[in-house]
Amino acid sequence: MAISEEGKERKDESAFSSYLTFRLDLLKTEMIRNANLVYRREFDLDVRALRVLRAICDAPGATATELRESTLIEKTLLSKMVADLVDRKLVRRRIHPDDARHYQLWPTSSGERTRSLSDAVGESMEQRMLSTLSDAEKREFRRIIDKLVAELRHAAKHQKSGSPGTAGS
Repeated sequence: MAISEEGKERKDESAFSSYLTFRLDLLKTEMIRNANLVYRREFDLDVRALRVLRAICDAPGATATELRESTLIEKTLLSKMVADLVDRKLVRRRIHPDDARHYQLWPTSSGERTRSLSDAVGESMEQRMLSTLSDAEKREFRRIIDKLVAELRHAAKHQKSGSPGTAGS
């Protein structure tokens, strides 16, 4: 069952569309699609490229491995995005002083300016996207998301280490 705009339950035509993973993916896809329209127009960058730029600004000197972990972007795609940010002079790359096989990534002043401007645009868009929710609903929504993410990460960590511990335990 899905919830209509009026808040009433309705039967979906497709059983798969009732799965939480599908519904979350739909929400994410629509939010990113809308954000990309604005970010591409304003900065000629998309959400993922700005995510990478923000991560570099938040952790100057980060390596690609660190970025991959923090941005959740696949290695090959991340490499292309970093190269594009370097070409645009938003990021500079420097050989890691402890390991010449790795690069450290640093924001340029132009990259920091783009990040700052895009943050303001992003915050405004997020406020508009969530404007249908009351302040209490927004807090609860964030709390629930944080709780689910923490539990899923905890379960995944225990599955990797072979320790008992599953989601919901």
